[in-house]
Amino acid sequence: MKTISLQEHLERVRARKRELGIVETPETVDAMRNKGELRTPEKRELLRRIEERARAAGVKPLVAYY
Repeated sequence: MKTISLQEHLERVRARKRELGIVETPETVDAMRNKGELRTPEKRELLRRIEERARAAGVKPLVAYY
């Protein structure tokens, strides 16, 4: 098995994206996000609480649709 560093892996991914013409903008990344249309009420509550805790800790919460 060959071991590579995370940095090497990420560079390979970036190179492959360039070859394929994939351009990541905030708009394209947002379009790929799971919008959560089929989420259960329990999962929505969990995501809401995670966001609330992040804000209370002074951490910018991740984008989550709930």
